Amino acid sequence: MSTSQGTYGDEQLEMTTNGDVSSNDQMTYGWCARGDRLPQENRVPFNRPTIRQIYDSLPFVRRYFIYWLKHVGKKEKLFINTFQPLRHKPHYGVPCGGIGSGSIGRDFRGGFCKFGLRPGLIEHKVDVVRADQFIVTIRQQKSDEHFESVYQKVLCAAPTTSTASTELSSWDFSFPRDCLTYRGLYPRSWTRYEIPECGVSIIMRQISPVIPGDYHDSSLPVSVFVFDVENNSNKGLYVSITLTFRNGTGYHKWSQEGSCTSVLFDNHLKDAKVKGVCLDHTISHMRCTYALAVKCNEHNSISRCSSFNPSKSGDVVWRSLWSTGHLSTEGCFDFSFVVFKGDIVTSTTKELAVAICCQSYVKPKSLFKSCMEFTLVWDMPIVQFGARNRNYRRRYTRFFGDCGDAAPAICTYALNKYPYWERSIENWQNPILDHPNLPDWYKSALFNELYYMTDGGSIWFEFDEDWIVDEQHLSSYSIALMKEFGRFGYLESWEYRMVNTYDVHFYASFALAQLWPSLEHVLQAEFSTFIHSLLVVIAPILSTKPNATLSADQIEHFDGKSVIYHMEGDRAPKKSRSRVPHDLGNPAVDPWLLTNAYVMHDTGKWKDLNLKFILISLRDYLCVLNKDHSFLKLVWPAVKNLINEGLERWDLDGDGMIENFGAADQTYDAWKMDGVSAYCGCLWLASLLAASVMADEIGDKQCAKRFAETLKRAREAYIKKLWNGEYYNFDEHSRSKRTIMADQLCGYWFLHSISPQLANQLLPITHVRSVLNTIYNYNVLRFAGGRLGAVNGMRRDGTVDHNYIQADEMWTGVTYALAAFFIQQGALQRGFDTAWGCYDGCFNRFGLQYQTPEALYEERFYRAIGYMRPLSIWAMQWALTRHCGIFDSNCLALEGIRTSSPTNFTPDRLWDGNDIGEREDEDDYDCYTATNDSD
Repeated sequence: MSTSQGTYGDEQLEMTTNGDVSSNDQMTYGWCARGDRLPQENRVPFNRPTIRQIYDSLPFVRRYFIYWLKHVGKKEKLFINTFQPLRHKPHYGVPCGGIGSGSIGRDFRGGFCKFGLRPGLIEHKVDVVRADQFIVTIRQQKSDEHFESVYQKVLCAAPTTSTASTELSSWDFSFPRDCLTYRGLYPRSWTRYEIPECGVSIIMRQISPVIPGDYHDSSLPVSVFVFDVENNSNKGLYVSITLTFRNGTGYHKWSQEGSCTSVLFDNHLKDAKVKGVCLDHTISHMRCTYALAVKCNEHNSISRCSSFNPSKSGDVVWRSLWSTGHLSTEGCFDFSFVVFKGDIVTSTTKELAVAICCQSYVKPKSLFKSCMEFTLVWDMPIVQFGARNRNYRRRYTRFFGDCGDAAPAICTYALNKYPYWERSIENWQNPILDHPNLPDWYKSALFNELYYMTDGGSIWFEFDEDWIVDEQHLSSYSIALMKEFGRFGYLESWEYRMVNTYDVHFYASFALAQLWPSLEHVLQAEFSTFIHSLLVVIAPILSTKPNATLSADQIEHFDGKSVIYHMEGDRAPKKSRSRVPHDLGNPAVDPWLLTNAYVMHDTGKWKDLNLKFILISLRDYLCVLNKDHSFLKLVWPAVKNLINEGLERWDLDGDGMIENFGAADQTYDAWKMDGVSAYCGCLWLASLLAASVMADEIGDKQCAKRFAETLKRAREAYIKKLWNGEYYNFDEHSRSKRTIMADQLCGYWFLHSISPQLANQLLPITHVRSVLNTIYNYNVLRFAGGRLGAVNGMRRDGTVDHNYIQADEMWTGVTYALAAFFIQQGALQRGFDTAWGCYDGCFNRFGLQYQTPEALYEERFYRAIGYMRPLSIWAMQWALTRHCGIFDSNCLALEGIRTSSPTNFTPDRLWDGNDIGEREDEDDYDCYTATNDSD
């Protein structure tokens, strides 16, 4: 059973941090757990489709199985391994590292795991690496000048895997789980180790340089670990902390891949010296240097070990620490498997581990803050994707070079700079953490869901002139941006290996837009086009010459390779012109060079990708780039062309409204839509209005008028064909046609996030209120007792729609987006309660913290852990800040909002919608004037 609280609860996990903290001491908020914490409910990947779903999927299964068999032995190259989904591990904590430079996972019970150092690939199957540890040694005063060791253990309460019975067999891995407490608030965490037999408490603070608006330090491959030691005993103590690390990642392929060398280094700061040790090795034949370092001062002493064998007993390290509290001999500990060349130690067994120890004296009855400051760096400057067609330089090489010798400099920089990082993180987080009316759980959810920026396979590279040769579709606009800010990408999911999956980024983009807007700018520009009027003239010529290209970025990029798509079995080009690509490639193959790794469907037929591009373009133009006209000039030709394409190819009956073609031709890629659909139809309406606005801004009055007239006709058709008096039907003809879809007004939500005034022109506000009323009463309250977000599809009789896979799922990212929609419309309490179910399920009940999946089922199952879309929680913050003005001194929007978790969620407490903007003038309604209800 679980013996500890999750997020803020009745049993607070008190910890001590550094003296320079915010007024709330930052101890109240975050995800908290004790070392013996277990999930309240055991969940597994989805594997129980209904008989109808199985029958419908048989053709797909046959085609996909043939494809899967072709990849036996190289399954990492599968863009999705449907038959072997990843299982979650309920002990993950805040990951180490910045953005785009690789990540190293942490088990909240201590220990390093789940390395993501190969670009875009997460080694989720790797458990805690036995040799990668912190060790504590406590020496007690026995006489005036004599100290003896009284305690020594590895600071890890997690079970560790061992490839042999002798592997570090002399080390004591028995730290009691109930003596460890943890609090995670990305990008920092706090772990408290209680050692009652010595009267000692140790608090380790983990800091990674993830700072909004920072495009320098945020790219660094580093984490800092700062230790406070509290001595409650009556005797003075020498406390030693030792950090050990081995080559590789814990994955057996890299454990003995090539030559391993180590060397000691000393660097100087203004007021102190840095001592460290480097371990040079390879990971998948890419050079990587681990560096461990400590800041020296007058209160500590440092000792180092440049070699020990991580596959042997480890007694040479263990005995030295026990005997003296130090790594007694500076340098090499084990001469049996190494050779020397000057100061460099080389392993003869292709395995090597290093260590560094810091010892401080702690007076009786005292707290010694920040007495030991460690840093861990992984310098992997030049990397390759799976196909190894070209080299990429990581972003941080812009500042530290790409020669592979930067680790000591990064260590020194980090130990000098981390106090600034902490101040920057607190200045960013404290206005939210200190807000008295924001829910406590929300403060944890908002920051902790950002874990994906580090641990989502993010890649951030410096521009390379050679790209222009291989990627002639890149525009000069994108190239200029990449030269300044680099090229950015992140995975759809740990197991859905596709970079910058655009239909999902649509939801997640609110995080980038608010926190790193220049990365959002780079990403959106790359998807843009720069063809202007040449498109009409040249397109017919290009259609007869498959290999011809224009400088047009991704929309007009064409890949004529013929592909058989698994779902429908049709054959079509890999990437069609005048279509936004689904993704920019599989990191196990070759992103950017080979786009559209997703071959489940022909996404050239998808209805949402093009429309989402239009909406993001307007959002970025108006809200992110402050009406940068050069950006509008870049995207306008694409926007105009995409609208025309939609009218020409997707409006089958000429009424201005597009139709779906009876396939799962949008982000719900297992949920078929036929005829006019609520989801795609609303995106189309919003896109028409957005295109009309951009036409006005660019001065194209003819297009503005034509799009506005089309919008009027399309709106009439949408309402006529789908409105049933309470909500918009799912679609016209599919088996789910009367289903209540949680995401049916997605286009309205996104447009409202840009401008409430524009959104009010889209659909009758009475319809919007009625839709949200129905979704809350059915998709939220009648699903899992109202405690698990909003199910995608709910039938009018109050039962979940099981007609299609995905209809019966709760999508975490969609639930956060729906919560933002409620907030935009003034129903703040309903928005928070809806989002709470999603966060509470993942972080507190199911052990899915720091690996939020795409989907949860009402019982037993989840799908696709470590997913991009839940970053949409930042759409909630966007709405609270921009539309509700929660940081304005006279804001009343949050008055009466419940700050604790909901306690009485029952389906009979249905909502009548009265808290959504009761007003007389509907055209002027926004959430500033809304009345919030409090339960």
